[in-house]
Amino acid sequence: MTRFATIDVETANPRLSSICQIGLVIYENHQVVDSWSSLINPNADFRDFNIRIHGIRPQDVTHAPTFDKVFYELQKMIGSSMVSSYGAFDRSAFSQACATHELPELSKTWVDLQQVVRNAWPTDFTANGWSLKQICKQLEIPLHNHHDALSDATAAAEVFVRAQQATDTFAHHWLDQSRYRLSTIGQSNPRASNSVKEIAINENGPLFGEVVVFTGELSMPRVVAATRAAAIGCLPANGVTKKTTILVVGEQDLTIVRSDGKSTKQIKAEELIAKGQEIRILGEDSFDALLKQHGL
Repeated sequence: MTRFATIDVETANPRLSSICQIGLVIYENHQVVDSWSSLINPNADFRDFNIRIHGIRPQDVTHAPTFDKVFYELQKMIGSSMVSSYGAFDRSAFSQACATHELPELSKTWVDLQQVVRNAWPTDFTANGWSLKQICKQLEIPLHNHHDALSDATAAAEVFVRAQQATDTFAHHWLDQSRYRLSTIGQSNPRASNSVKEIAINENGPLFGEVVVFTGELSMPRVVAATRAAAIGCLPANGVTKKTTILVVGEQDLTIVRSDGKSTKQIKAEELIAKGQEIRILGEDSFDALLKQHGL
């Protein structure tokens, strides 16, 4: 099977189900044969830090279709093609949006291209991280308008093509889980601070390479949240730094945060986002759904 689809989404707020744009490309024999993109009205609030990332504003989606109105069109375009996306978040966003709208899964054959990259080039990109922007830069793949869903989907698909060429494989070979390196749960965490440094990181987890920080009151003890995050590959850390890639926001104690409800960690994360750092801010419910999607 040489035909595959690559999808990317942008979201309006920390809930992954708040999809506000979808980009889709279809490849066959390493060539684009179809593409599609649409703004989506999430019927949800937009957060400033999301707008700063993708530039989509509430007024831009006023007359856009809702997710359920485009779902079957997407499903028809994809047909029997396997689906791919760069990282675990786009699939989780689709899963959560489908659950919200009581729709079936978009596809059961879904490949995480970040996992593909890590296994196609296991040592080549470790120094600069596994973000789509960094991988495209190192592979010299054009990424003309990063965080536009169609632009990101197209670039991610080109990454997949390069990985197939580098490993002498076809798209469907990456559905075989035996192709991926074995899990190494049990490694300690030398880069984390004292409260989380003993947590074992699953180096074969779908979020391996992500550095996660928690803020606010969670529905579980912080160490439990960190342990669950580590089980899908995240490196738990105590503070927001230039290495942070995910901030999970729980309920905030309004007596110790600003009037807008933001903790110092969230404020720092948003400042780093404004400077160009790629940090994904998630609500606890979205992160919990992501964990459950991977059996935790």
